[in-house]
Amino acid sequence: MRVGNNNRCFACGQGNPFGLQVHPDIAPDGSQVIIECTPPDHFQGWADVVHGGILSTLLDEAITYVGIASFDSPAVTVQLEVRFKKPAHTGDRLIVAANRIKMTKRLITAEAYIELEDGTRIAEGSGKVMRAAGVF
Repeated sequence: MRVGNNNRCFACGQGNPFGLQVHPDIAPDGSQVIIECTPPDHFQGWADVVHGGILSTLLDEAITYVGIASFDSPAVTVQLEVRFKKPAHTGDRLIVAANRIKMTKRLITAEAYIELEDGTRIAEGSGKVMRAAGVF
């Protein structure tokens, strides 16, 4: 698979005015990614509750950045599993963390979670990403 970056990614693209525009903080060895995000009310599902698809996107983004940093090249999600534990409310500051669990030549396996500032766990996930050919 070949991918290109036009800065319009829904999660991290700074050129996407409708997206989350997150800034991942990546460990030098690529083994961990931290993202802080405060979803506004236009990312709600039920009134004042962040849509589960947005939470899934944040987990996916953190896991994918572990792959990108670990491979030092583009990567794409091939598997994602999400478990929702508690609701997050729009305007809550969320901390998303992903950690590399396993790395092979082709795949990265990572686990991730989302917490509120007080440490309350909102969601957990795991996923696999594979190296992709880049067209930049």
